[in-house]
Amino acid sequence: MITSFSYSLSTIQKVLNQNVSFESSENPFVRTIATSSMECKTGSLFVPLKDKRDGHEFIPDAISRGASFFLCEKNHPILRTLSEKDKAKAILVSHTLEALGKLARFHRNRFFPLVIAVTGSSGKTSTKDLLGNLFQFLPKSEVVITEKNYNNEIGVPFTLFRINEKTRVVICEMGMNHRGEIERLSRIATPQIALITNVGSAHIEYLKKPEEIALEKADISLGLSDGGVLFVPENVEFRKIIEKKLKAEKRKLVFWKQSQSSRLKILETKKSGFLLSYLGNKVEWKLPGTTLLSNVRGMIEVAEYLKLETSHILKAISSFKAPDKRLNLRKGYFTLIDDTYNANPESMLSSVDASVQIAKGKELVWILGTMKELGKFSSHYHRKVGEFLWEHPEGILVTYGKDAREIVKARKAGVSFDEGEEENLIRWVQDRIPKGSVILCKGSRSMKMENLVKSLSEFKA
Repeated sequence: MITSFSYSLSTIQKVLNQNVSFESSENPFVRTIATSSMECKTGSLFVPLKDKRDGHEFIPDAISRGASFFLCEKNHPILRTLSEKDKAKAILVSHTLEALGKLARFHRNRFFPLVIAVTGSSGKTSTKDLLGNLFQFLPKSEVVITEKNYNNEIGVPFTLFRINEKTRVVICEMGMNHRGEIERLSRIATPQIALITNVGSAHIEYLKKPEEIALEKADISLGLSDGGVLFVPENVEFRKIIEKKLKAEKRKLVFWKQSQSSRLKILETKKSGFLLSYLGNKVEWKLPGTTLLSNVRGMIEVAEYLKLETSHILKAISSFKAPDKRLNLRKGYFTLIDDTYNANPESMLSSVDASVQIAKGKELVWILGTMKELGKFSSHYHRKVGEFLWEHPEGILVTYGKDAREIVKARKAGVSFDEGEEENLIRWVQDRIPKGSVILCKGSRSMKMENLVKSLSEFKA
């Protein structure tokens, strides 16, 4: 990642409480900040991060490409390999990822936009985009919205670095896979408004207990600015835990209703979505599945809190488009529902619900891949999906991956394929499923379910 970051060396030193050995009477400026050495150029500040490889290994490459300075963890062995001239470009810190967060928080706090933070076990991206739609009346240059999946301890800082003097609104998505991550992200972004879409089982492998997931999500309140407010659905899992936490913190908590209300009603259910009524105004919502309507209700609650005009709310709903690989329809020999971006138990059930609405009388097939990061709970949650499908005998079940076999076992019907048997699965579908059938493909990111979608979408009898 790389983005604009125009600060003097002395300012960066002050933010990070570090000194730099730089023999010059000038105060040089950094122009960009980058985490990839390949993107570095003259004026760049390179931030090496540790992942599968240690980013410090690429410091020489960053320098060769023109990086003016680089962050480096104290006493890192790479320092012994650098020339004195190159060492002089080092800004020594205890932890480069934490330093990145400090720089992002400093940058964000120089400006005064409305910051809305969104987290949840599922539905984060669609809700973030919905909230972004609310502000279509503003010039694009005045609104910053999280791009792609930049919702972690690297992505959130880079979202905040996009803020400038013109920015009026920031919609910031926050994800996590370990305890403490949401609090850190929230404290960096210091939102005035935060929203939790739901509390589910995503990443339970790392947080061990469902209650810990609820607490982690609720930690988004810890970074709220003074007078900030947290919005949560009324039927959220572990509601009492969240209420107790917010009460102890003396934070404002607002629950939104998920059932039919006088404000938002379903007038008609269609294959492609719903005809809704908001305060008596008819509006089309172009996505199937009742679960997703909870996100619409959450967006409305925030919009009304901000006293936005009804016309802006209606436009946000009517103009919404599903993000890539999330309930995208591909029509050909089969009608494919590409929902391959990722999967957890809650989003899996939501997608199945949507697929039933889309199929509406046509042959329906579910190709479901293993859901990862469930740890010791994997069998339990896969079986829960199978039990849900047992209530929908109209669909044909095909699973992909070892753990996904539990879905078939619980439903007591279906066929299973292991990882590596992709071609056999595709051939099975092509040989047995009739033309015009609706096929949902969904599984965790690592299952690469998009490969199945590509092969089946290209099929011609």
